[in-house]
Amino acid sequence: MEQKEIKILHLYHDLMNLYGDWANVAVMERELIAQGFEVIIDKKSVGDDIGIEDYDFLCIGSGTERSQLACMRDLVQYKDALFARLDAGVPVLATGNSHELFGLAVTDPNNTRYEMLGLLDFETIQLNTRITGDCVCKASFLEEKLIGFINRAGGSQKGEIERPFFIEPQEGASYAACAEGIRYNNLIGTYLTGPVLVRNPHLLKWFADIVVKQKNSPSDFSRATGGSRPYIDFTDSQNRLFFEYQEIAYRTTLNEMEQN
Repeated sequence: MEQKEIKILHLYHDLMNLYGDWANVAVMERELIAQGFEVIIDKKSVGDDIGIEDYDFLCIGSGTERSQLACMRDLVQYKDALFARLDAGVPVLATGNSHELFGLAVTDPNNTRYEMLGLLDFETIQLNTRITGDCVCKASFLEEKLIGFINRAGGSQKGEIERPFFIEPQEGASYAACAEGIRYNNLIGTYLTGPVLVRNPHLLKWFADIVVKQKNSPSDFSRATGGSRPYIDFTDSQNRLFFEYQEIAYRTTLNEMEQN
């Protein structure tokens, strides 16, 4: 059976990758290859011809406030193409402060307001403080909880948008429980930083399901009942061990966090 090709775009891989966010792309590649797809990953940054309409999955990570603004100045030229892809349901993961790009504006601690893409009706207000800590959160579109880490500028967001995550801070976190993140079709944005798809196998499967479905995959790859993975070639012992250990690591970490 001929392999279908899936193209992944890692946006601003050099500027928005503070906490190992690149691993989200790597684990998605592994998941899709294990399902029998050929995967192509393109890394694009400021000054590149991005061609957003060519990709099946987009990923952008967390960066400094200065890097965020540099990306915004570049990304705005692709605004219409990006919005069209989001309206078509293409899945996008935006971790850390990168999800702020999809709002109306970001106002920094000096009260300087920077225009963002304007996809969603919210604004980010930053303060001269940091919000950090481990967390467990509930997602409105998943049965299982997520685990993660937050390190962002203090402040708040205002606006009427769907916030898909409810954060439960762990011991030592410098913030209180709150709703956060953004969702628009299959765009998921969150202040969780780093390799969230590695740490949360069920979130990885959620994104992979969408990508596979939109590729009109053969029936061999369809999701089995009970929430298990689609077809995986477990004749490759490395794949088998990786996915087993990924699940074990998630369960162990979640149990430890919830006992705090």
